[in-house]
Amino acid sequence: MKFETINREYTEKVTEYLAKGYTINTATMNGSQGEIGKIDLTDGKEIIRILLDSFCRPCERIGDRYYNMEGIELIVGRVTDDVTPHSASTWGTVWNQNLEVLSSKRFYEIGRASRNDKKWYGTWEEAIAQQEKASARYYERYVPERQELSDQAKEVVLPYVRRQPKCKTVKSTEIESITKHHVKSRSGKQFVKYTIKVRGQVFDLR
Repeated sequence: MKFETINREYTEKVTEYLAKGYTINTATMNGSQGEIGKIDLTDGKEIIRILLDSFCRPCERIGDRYYNMEGIELIVGRVTDDVTPHSASTWGTVWNQNLEVLSSKRFYEIGRASRNDKKWYGTWEEAIAQQEKASARYYERYVPERQELSDQAKEVVLPYVRRQPKCKTVKSTEIESITKHHVKSRSGKQFVKYTIKVRGQVFDLR
């Protein structure tokens, strides 16, 4: 989906609350916390913030792989800060992190055009599938040859592994595999890379 679709869903959520009799609470919308957009609505008793914000979770581990999950989140939250509805004072700040989340929906980035930074969004499943496909294409093009090394190589790489985070006490028997890759970079330069898998983590050694 395009960003236009996200704008439409945001508008529909605002319209839903307006139809319930809520009105815009302008004074609490002063200032920014880096969000994409927000609107505060009130029925005179409570304030509801409808927020559009970006999220980024780099290197999120799912199973035995890591993914960069980022995109846009549509949040509807009840204000819990000490703010009075319909007050003209702009000193009452509504902090996004303090919202009582009533509903949320994430739109995951699944592609972009580099020329105009145009982006496309989809579901969590679509984001995973896109990254799996991109990874497969990369290895098909730039890692044409792989070789699993013998157990003797584990003793050779053990000092390197022990210098990695949370691996100080690793034993050679805990190293699950060592894979040798003959890699060709985008510039055409060839080099060898070793992928080491240990305790559920993966390290690259060049």
